[in-house]
Amino acid sequence: MKRFSLIIPIMIIVAYLSMWIIEKKYAEVPFDTRLIIAAGGSLLSGIISFFYLRNDAQTIDPKPQEANKKKR
Repeated sequence: MKRFSLIIPIMIIVAYLSMWIIEKKYAEVPFDTRLIIAAGGSLLSGIISFFYLRNDAQTIDPKPQEANKKKR
């Protein structure tokens, strides 16, 4: 559930920036098409960030118990 507190702002930022860039550079694109493009981009970024922000704490190797005896 902690991942969603970071995923939702990422999706909002991507939607806002994509609408701004499309409106700035491609003004001839109709508004409904801009909304579809922005929604698709924000959904894709949300899915990608969901998988990249996984909690991998269980897969980290444990700390070695004995001291390192090698001399450098």
